[in-house]
Amino acid sequence: MDRKIPSKEMVANAIKKVLSSRKIVESQEELASLVEKELQKANKDYVVGATRVKRIALEIPEIEVKAKTKKSVGLQKIDKCPICGSEVKEIKVKNLLGKDIVIGYKCSKCGYESDLEAFLPMRYIFIWKGNRLI
Repeated sequence: MDRKIPSKEMVANAIKKVLSSRKIVESQEELASLVEKELQKANKDYVVGATRVKRIALEIPEIEVKAKTKKSVGLQKIDKCPICGSEVKEIKVKNLLGKDIVIGYKCSKCGYESDLEAFLPMRYIFIWKGNRLI
């Protein structure tokens, strides 16, 4: 059995079809499995990874991606968004001495926000926001 990689457009269409019928999928792995089954209706050799499905889903305006996070021990600095991999900006406030203090991070692409502790994603939830079935 030769494995084949479907185009980004094919994966996006499969994601839309799965989510428009299910409305919500509770994990990245579950969505990847459902999308792969949908793609295999066209070609049984198609395979797709969970990370690729998540990245493509983030680009689809009708889909909302939420991340459940866990607390990590100690102060953490992050450079990339743990959800989409884009650049994060520091959320700063001034202390009583007028110095900037980092209190969290915000993604410039997907809007993910965190404080200094809770930013490690444990589970992604995919929600269909579109108003029609595909």
